[in-house]
Amino acid sequence: MRDGTGWLTKPLMFVSSYAPLFIMLAIRFEDVWLRAGCALAAAVGLIALPTVMRLQEVGSPTEHSVTDVEPAGSGASSYLAGYLLPFLTVSSPTAADLIAYGVFLVVAFLVHMRTELIQVNPTLFLYGWRIFSITDANGLQTHLICKERILTGDRVMAYRMTDDVLVATTSR
Repeated sequence: MRDGTGWLTKPLMFVSSYAPLFIMLAIRFEDVWLRAGCALAAAVGLIALPTVMRLQEVGSPTEHSVTDVEPAGSGASSYLAGYLLPFLTVSSPTAADLIAYGVFLVVAFLVHMRTELIQVNPTLFLYGWRIFSITDANGLQTHLICKERILTGDRVMAYRMTDDVLVATTSR
């Protein structure tokens, strides 16, 4: 994670990926402070994503000739299991409930930081981004975040977001 937002990239992408979850929790909770906290977390996530994407445009993009491309949604079903949380919560949680929710978020954060889950981010899709798993002509296997469909044979100009994720600027 050399470029853009550096070491903040994955934490900010984590917060952005759970923005829809925090919106659902804000709707579900009755306590005004819990609603406000969840609404604030959602707002931070919704603002963080376009900010992170814009800050990736540091330095010069590199060209990648795509030799293999697949949709990168294979982890989506297991990731979205975390979105069951609002439906399993109570509207007036106890302190123990809140601690349990916090433990869930800490575990989800740690998993996000140590895996390639950055490519499964519902907020990216809400903003119109697509995510592909690609291999380029140099043998680089990575995830590519882009606004348009990528096909084998396309040439893509992209910035490096993390060690295993690129953000496209243009293709063809």
